Amino acid sequence: MKDSILVTGVSSGIGLTTARYLLERGFHVYGSVRRGAGPGELTQMPGFTALNFDVTDRPAIRAGVQRILDDGHRLVGVVNNAGVAISGPVETVSEAEYRRQFEVNVFGLVAVIQETLPLLHAAREAGFQSRIVNISSVSGYLTSPFMTFYSASKFAVEALTDGLRRELLGSGIDVISVAPGPVKTPIWSKGREQTEAFEDNRYSHILPKLGPYTEAAEAGGVEPEVVAEAIYRALTDKTPEPGVLIMRKRWIAKLLRLTPKRFQDRFFTKRLAANRRF
Repeated sequence: MKDSILVTGVSSGIGLTTARYLLERGFHVYGSVRRGAGPGELTQMPGFTALNFDVTDRPAIRAGVQRILDDGHRLVGVVNNAGVAISGPVETVSEAEYRRQFEVNVFGLVAVIQETLPLLHAAREAGFQSRIVNISSVSGYLTSPFMTFYSASKFAVEALTDGLRRELLGSGIDVISVAPGPVKTPIWSKGREQTEAFEDNRYSHILPKLGPYTEAAEAGGVEPEVVAEAIYRALTDKTPEPGVLIMRKRWIAKLLRLTPKRFQDRFFTKRLAANRRF
């Protein structure tokens, strides 16, 4: 029986890189994709199994977990990576969009945890280390303007991580948050396409700033391999940190988090004007 890890959202970015990183280190990896067999670079590697489910589809998640059971692999870790980033002013983002933000990033994460915990308990009771790693964000520490709904969802992920870890202390299952800042992934190009909430309203003057702002954030981001390594450590270290912030100059974010809210207001206003994130 081989140790296996479930990684949600492996089609690109952090999920894809993490799945590859874990495969290279001997784990069997189950990767969730919404359709198809998964990225070619993963399907060509031994030990990868694609599970077709969207994290908002509970029956499909359940079918994926049943596949793990049927295969007979021991599930020792879950990486909740699947997520979306909805940008735009709170005043104008559509209800469908802000509900989707929470359906994927929060309620989808909870659904995966609830469906996989019985397998993690079984592994732990058999004497094996079991971990849940939730992919959060620096936006779960600090809230940037026009990323409010995304930030709210990641603050929720941080709270869920802490609360669940404390609930599971007696079971021996650890729950860890890995919170990247900007990462060089396709999420930035997707963000540049999300302009509808800024169009033809009082926020239209922000539109010219969106491209330079996201490009500057991406340019200053870390490589996804750095995040994958942190996820691997969270899954395998004997006593991992319960929360890991990964970004260049992370001391700025940690310090800023401790400052008065009005100071933070001014900081983010100036950064937006200068097309800079942190």
